[in-house]
Amino acid sequence: MIRPLFFEKSCLVIAITLIFCSFAVPASKRVELILDASGSMRGSLDNGEQKIKAAKSAVNQLVDELDDSVVLAFRAYGHQSPREQHDCEDTELLAPFQELAQNRENIKNHAAALQAQGYTPISLVLQQAAADFHSQDSGERVIILVSDGKETCEGDPCETARVLEEANAGLVIHTIGFGVDEATRQQLQCLSEVSGGQYFSADDTGELLGVLSAAFEAEAEETDEKEGTGYLKMPGAELGGHDIFDAESGEKVSSVSRSQTFVPLPAGIYNLEIGNTLWKSIHIEAGDTTLLQPAWITVKQAALAGHLVRNAETGEEVTFVSRMDDSATLLPGDYEVVFGNESDVIWPVSVGAGEEAVLEPGTVTVKSAYIGGHDIYDSNGTLVGEVSATMNWMPLPPGEYTIEIDDEKFTFELSKGEDKVFER
Repeated sequence: MIRPLFFEKSCLVIAITLIFCSFAVPASKRVELILDASGSMRGSLDNGEQKIKAAKSAVNQLVDELDDSVVLAFRAYGHQSPREQHDCEDTELLAPFQELAQNRENIKNHAAALQAQGYTPISLVLQQAAADFHSQDSGERVIILVSDGKETCEGDPCETARVLEEANAGLVIHTIGFGVDEATRQQLQCLSEVSGGQYFSADDTGELLGVLSAAFEAEAEETDEKEGTGYLKMPGAELGGHDIFDAESGEKVSSVSRSQTFVPLPAGIYNLEIGNTLWKSIHIEAGDTTLLQPAWITVKQAALAGHLVRNAETGEEVTFVSRMDDSATLLPGDYEVVFGNESDVIWPVSVGAGEEAVLEPGTVTVKSAYIGGHDIYDSNGTLVGEVSATMNWMPLPPGEYTIEIDDEKFTFELSKGEDKVFER
């Protein structure tokens, strides 16, 4: 069983209090714009536009339109390290607070140079962004966070935002979900709610520019969290169940399962275990029901040895399916299903809330297969596996392959659900 790693609340509160209690209180407003440049931002929007390019364009247009007197800082994350480095400290303040008259070109140049490649350490980013205000006079402090993905590192972003609010940091956090899945939307919405901010959504450059402008004008909202009992409902839970953890303490407090999909919980923020990962920032409000709609994946004709299902952004394993158990429950999102027994043959999958992704690989069978095996290569000439007398078939994603039989090579197209049979 995995356990979330939670920061020490008391230490964070003390640090934040020191940051925000040491200076005077003028009426000026300062805004820090934070842009997601993690690996998922290389993906495309529904209109085919690459997310990172669209975001850069919107930032450029925004800073051109804002008044010269606006005091703005610019931070990014996920841009410094490839996903293979698993860098959960990948964030950088690219442009400190200055009036745009002096800061505009600096922000635009830094935005243009961003390369989307790494992780999404939102909890750390919020803590560091809060500290970015320490050298500024008091006043209205606003963070505008643009993200297309959920937290991929330790900590819970909504709990971090709640602790900031509890410490009287005076921060308002507006969030913008840029082409997001349901789990990401809930997470971003939660951290805005607990900080007095607002949540916005955008699906292209024009919409992103519009909601960025709206976030600059948005007013803080009340954050009075009522005590009492709320409810968590999760239809489609696995038979074995999913443990629920308190986001502040890390303690297990309940669970949901196929036989108990509706559970009462004290108002607060929770994490729910799904496979090897956590559905974070689940906001339970007194008297209300929070609905979680997971996703499912099924691999027909799955290999006996099974298939890893990995997070498409981080490459980390989230679950496993096989011939014995060919279905699994997931958070909504983007994944890689691994085929082949010599190298990774990836079948990319995007699955939404309440949806099931059904993969129908083709199979390659060699009758009277040689005991020493028959190698199979992909269209790039990379060895992806073999069939032999002990296992004379294997599933593969649709595509072009080459098989070696009795010193001859045969190139073939494999279609979805097709069984390609060769005889020696």
